[in-house]
Amino acid sequence: MEKAKNWDEAESIQLIREMIESTRYQLYSDRFLYFLWGYATLICAAIHYVLAYFVGYGQPYLVWLVMPAVSVVHFVYIAKKVKKSGASTFHGRMMQGVWSGMFMAVVGLLIAATHVGWQVVYPCFMLFYGVACYATGKAIQFNPLIWGGILGIILGVVAFFQPFQFQLLLLMVVIVVSYILPAHLMKPVSH
Repeated sequence: MEKAKNWDEAESIQLIREMIESTRYQLYSDRFLYFLWGYATLICAAIHYVLAYFVGYGQPYLVWLVMPAVSVVHFVYIAKKVKKSGASTFHGRMMQGVWSGMFMAVVGLLIAATHVGWQVVYPCFMLFYGVACYATGKAIQFNPLIWGGILGIILGVVAFFQPFQFQLLLLMVVIVVSYILPAHLMKPVSH
């Protein structure tokens, strides 16, 4: 009887490892989304910064109007992927919950932005990015996402105490360390 209990524990540990590897594989195959959002956000923030602080353009924020198109690309990619795959894993559903929750928080903050001001919104974005990357990194045991998330949270807090000009620079750093670098460091995992 004791031997059967040990076998069950070993099986359980193996099952957990397989679930983590499956989620890592899924994450690697979806790293396109980290590149999509990471580079789109980085480019928009850089253009906003240049237009505002070098060119002196009066409406540099208009560059962010490209983000709804990025959302369309994201949702088309996800719809095609869902259509192809059948079953979902617990980890997959958990990741979907983390990222869809972050997306809803970002949309809510965008709605409130005219009331609370953009100088509050950008640090909150950084905090959201950091939390989502940290949670994903912990779930799949991927250190670049964990550390990128931690840096995103720290820099998000620092951004609350900075003028908007520096918030844009901090946003660029957060995007690089929490999205772009981890996506480049993801290695293919056998499935």
